[in-house]
Amino acid sequence: MGKFTLDEIKNVLGVERISRLPDPVYNTAVEIADVSTDTRTIGKGDIFFALTGENFNGNEYAAKAIELGAACVVVNNASYIPEGGIGFVVPDTARALADIAKHYRIKLGQSGCKVIGITGSVGKTSTRNLVRDVLKTGYKVHATTANNNNEIGMSKAILSAPSDTEILILEMGMRALGEISYLTNIALPDLALITNTGYSHIGRLGSRENIIKAKFEIAEGLADGGVLAVNGDDPMLYEYAASKIPFGKMVTGVAVKPGEDICPTCPLFIRADQVSENDEGTSFGSVIEKQDSTESFISGISIRQHGDAAIRNILFALYCAYHFGLGRSEESVDAIRKAISDFSAGAGRGLATDTGRYLIVNDAYNASPESMAAAFENFKYQSKGRRAVLALGGILELGDYAPVLHEMVGKNCAKYGFDRIFVTGDNADDFIKGAHSIDISLTVIKCADTEDMRRRLEEYLKPGDAVLFKASHSFGLEKLCEYFIGKDNA
Repeated sequence: MGKFTLDEIKNVLGVERISRLPDPVYNTAVEIADVSTDTRTIGKGDIFFALTGENFNGNEYAAKAIELGAACVVVNNASYIPEGGIGFVVPDTARALADIAKHYRIKLGQSGCKVIGITGSVGKTSTRNLVRDVLKTGYKVHATTANNNNEIGMSKAILSAPSDTEILILEMGMRALGEISYLTNIALPDLALITNTGYSHIGRLGSRENIIKAKFEIAEGLADGGVLAVNGDDPMLYEYAASKIPFGKMVTGVAVKPGEDICPTCPLFIRADQVSENDEGTSFGSVIEKQDSTESFISGISIRQHGDAAIRNILFALYCAYHFGLGRSEESVDAIRKAISDFSAGAGRGLATDTGRYLIVNDAYNASPESMAAAFENFKYQSKGRRAVLALGGILELGDYAPVLHEMVGKNCAKYGFDRIFVTGDNADDFIKGAHSIDISLTVIKCADTEDMRRRLEEYLKPGDAVLFKASHSFGLEKLCEYFIGKDNA
């Protein structure tokens, strides 16, 4: 992060500082080294933001922050500014953090840094990491880490960017209308990506139309001349984006299998070409389609994954490379191919571990109907030559749609003829109903809870089996992954 002075903080927050130091301090005399919201990791010269919530009051740690070397604190009550400290009092400390982040984002932009904002129902983290790895072949890139995609996490991601960052990649999550609007107006992206829209959070939002509206909010913050790239395999999303994109902005399609005439007026479209699958993975190329021309972009890409979702995530990364001028030389193309082929899914997002006894696929970070479908398709290949076993939990936040969507997931799963399925959760019966409507002979075991699932798996599994763990995060199936991976080390 670049350094701030007290003057900058005062001007951004629009409030005067309060000094409880014995001697006068001038606003330009103190430089802020970094931003902190946690005294356990605070550094000398940091500015400490006292975040508050229903179950915590960060104001109570302001004195500790000063004691540990913080240059100043931001609180919502002046009484928390300790003797010997400097502070700012604001109505909302989280909003103040966002204001400082936006200020820094603008400073980065003045130095030439470009910002990419990424959202989507599923796949946004994998896409973010692919975009990061591809763009790092030609630029100084800083990206959101872990799951820092909410109002606090994204602000901290911006503020953690080095001052010489050339491309800043920010992930934006949401659970309700208005949340991405808030984030994008802090990030002010030059390029925004919507990886897809599905049924995630439909219990809160009520319809797919509202989910699309919520994701499309990312376009509200687009800089002048900015570009929105959306999933062109989803006609509902693409048509909405093409009709609603703000004046002076452009919408681009990214697709594996674009429908006919989905984009009759689109100025640019990137799609997959010459897709070929085998037991080891998928190979394909990319094509740039413009209104008056078609050109091959990067071909000969190989990945150790299967299915349209995996290809589409890479196409988003390739579009970013194209947008920022990479892939124009043989050296750049080779570097991009290598970045993609070296990419590995993180823990909880489809990471496969061969323990010697089992092949464990940990896709238990979260779940939606769409990510379930993608996981089943990929696991069909991952489990080749082994008994294919599924350990599934439910999908949360589907509201009244939960029964029909779990039934749909069951139908999809049954197409692959997996050897045995263990399922738990409130909608297990709906999943089983869907699965047996396709294949009545399919063996599906209903488990009372995660611990019951562990016991039943232990009774059934034998060396050489492949097991996919997939559920919404609160089911804790990642702990089962750790258990069965650890059996070889016991």
